[in-house]
Parts: sequence; structure tokens; C-alpha cells
Amino acid sequence: MTEVESASTSASSEKDRMEAAADASKILSQGKRNLVCGEVPAAVNQFQEACKILAKAYGETAKECAEAYFYYGQSLLDLARMETGVLGNALQGVPEEDEDTSKSADEQFENGDKLDEGEEQEGDTAEEGDTAEEGDTAEEGDTAEEGEEEAVEGEDTAEEGEKSKEQKEEDPDDVSNLQLAWEMLELAKVIYLKEEDKEAKLKAADSYLKLGEVSLETEQYEQSISDFNECLKIQKTVLEPQDRSLAETYYQLGLAYCFHKLYDESIDSYRAAIKVLEDRIAKLTDIVKGGGDEKETADSKGMSVIGLVETNL
Repeated sequence: MTEVESASTSASSEKDRMEAAADASKILSQGKRNLVCGEVPAAVNQFQEACKILAKAYGETAKECAEAYFYYGQSLLDLARMETGVLGNALQGVPEEDEDTSKSADEQFENGDKLDEGEEQEGDTAEEGDTAEEGDTAEEGDTAEEGEEEAVEGEDTAEEGEKSKEQKEEDPDDVSNLQLAWEMLELAKVIYLKEEDKEAKLKAADSYLKLGEVSLETEQYEQSISDFNECLKIQKTVLEPQDRSLAETYYQLGLAYCFHKLYDESIDSYRAAIKVLEDRIAKLTDIVKGGGDEKETADSKGMSVIGLVETNL
């Protein structure tokens, strides 16, 4: 291959990358908007598409893919939480439906008993005897049929259990949303840690924060405590002591300590979060007061100038 051909090939590949980056950027923007608006399933699909485009253009471990990986993992975490909430709400409604069903069944039985009593009063004594003999024979037949039906149902249940086991064995590679979220966030974290600028460090800290939240959802409390502490370590080197991000991380860390039954450490983390917020409030209050004093000084100066002008006139 000549130098001209290699140059044209590299130029065309660079052009393809730029086009892919532009397309991925549009899809990422749409995904972020849907994530903010609560359209989480649509956001998941868009972030997934952006990851595919960028990974194909730059490679799976390229720094250009880190943002897409991060938001894809975050949206998967939100989707897993939504699914858990929907399942919980569905289960809460089940007992109520059972109660309604049982009540209607009881009413039917009561009405049936009343009808049976009326019919028995209207019938003759001889007919009652015949009915009793026929009823005994019918009950014996029904009992035999019910026994056969229960046996068939037992066989069907066993077959269904075997089928479900076979399906589980056939699909061992199925990955839950939480597992996939952890993988995406871990990949984003690794890419961000390779960079040295402030923005990349903050993104790495955010990745640690979301990884800790995933570990909380999966009840891996030791891992979540480790992730939150790593997040704090990075944030303390980059952010101001009164930054709200520190307060959020302290809160999540306190939550992890609480679930892990380390209550003293949990209280310390919550107190640290409160202190960060109190210091931030004090700083903002000082800024507001300082701005007010400067405004008053400017107003007084303006009035004095107006007074001098009026005197000269």
C-alpha cells in the first residue's frame, strides 16, 4: 500500500469515527433527556445503542466510550429499581384480591345453603330418602374423580418443574439488569481512572458511587462500603469541603454501614453529611450577606453622587 492510499484510508476511518461520535452524541442526549423525564426503558435502549456505536468506532476500552458506559449502567440500575417496585406493588394487591374472592365464595355458599333448606322443606319424606341414597353414590363418584384429577395435576406440576429446571439450565448466560449495570459502571470506572484531569476524577468518583448503590441493591454491604470510601477519597482531593456531593456520599456510606449493622460508623457518616450541609449553608449565607453589604455600599455611593450633582445644579 502506498503512502497516498494509507493516508486516504486513515482519513476515511477518521471521518467514520467523527460521524459515529456525532450519532452517538445525539443518542446520548436523547437518553439523558428520557432518564430525567422518567422514561427509563427508552433511555436504557438509547444508551445501549450509543455504547455499541462508540465501541465499534473506537474500541471497547476507549475513553470516548466511558460516558456512554456510565449512563448505561445508571439507567440499568434505575430500571432494576423500577422492576422491584412494580413487583412489590403487585404483591401488595394479591391478599386484597384473595379476600374479595373468599368473601364472594362465602356468600355463594350461604345462598346455596338457604336454597337447599327451602327445597328440603317442600319435598316429601320418601323423596328425601331417595335423594340421600343418590347423594351418597354421587359423592363417592365425585371423590374418585377428584382423586384422579389430583393425580393428573400432580403429574402436570412435576412436568412443569422439570421444564423450568431445563430452561434454567439452557439459559445460564442470562444476566440481570443489576449485574449488567455493575459491569458497565466498572468498565466506565476503569477508563476514567486512566485519566488525570479533574473531570475524569469526578466521573470516576461518580462511578464508584453508583457501584456502591448497585452493591446495596444486591445486599453486598462490604463491597458497597469499600466503593463509597473510594468515592470519598477521590472527592476530597478534588472538591471543596462544603460540596453537596460529599454529603450525598457520606449519606450513602452511612446507609451501607447501617445495613451492615455497624451502627457507630453509620452515625459518624450521617453526622459528617450533616456537617457538610451546615458548612455549605453557612458559606452561602456569608455570600448573600456580603452581596447585600456591597449593594448597600453601592446604593449609598450612588445617592451621594446624586446629592452632589443636585447641589452643583
